[in-house]
Amino acid sequence: MSIKKVTKKDFSDWLKMGSEFYKKHPKQKIEKEFQKIISSKSESGLICRNEHGVPVGFANISIRRDYVEGSTSDPIGYLEAIYVKKEYRKKGVATLLAKEAEKWFVKRSMKEIGSDAEVSNTISHAFHKRFGFKKGETL
Repeated sequence: MSIKKVTKKDFSDWLKMGSEFYKKHPKQKIEKEFQKIISSKSESGLICRNEHGVPVGFANISIRRDYVEGSTSDPIGYLEAIYVKKEYRKKGVATLLAKEAEKWFVKRSMKEIGSDAEVSNTISHAFHKRFGFKKGETL
């Protein structure tokens, strides 16, 4: 598995996975958001490919300057999204993506990392707990 920052060359693979992840959003809205991320200095997309170059997951990360519930520093790193294709889940891909995100945050002097998950997404809750996130407010 290899992980790298998303480039224009990766855009269509990233967008396809993004459409799988953000099922309730129109593809045009996702594409616009991903275009914003790829050109931003405070956001990034990470893409994971298997040994054959097949995209298997992604993470979208950012530096947030607004208040993040439970944080004590400003700004903080934020794991905006993490997605792994079904057939690659439970193989450590999400952990690899999160560790690469953590490196990106450390390089930018972030002291904390925040994230969120839908209340009903117990799989995501378990991942966040394993990675060391503490539960915050439930909305």
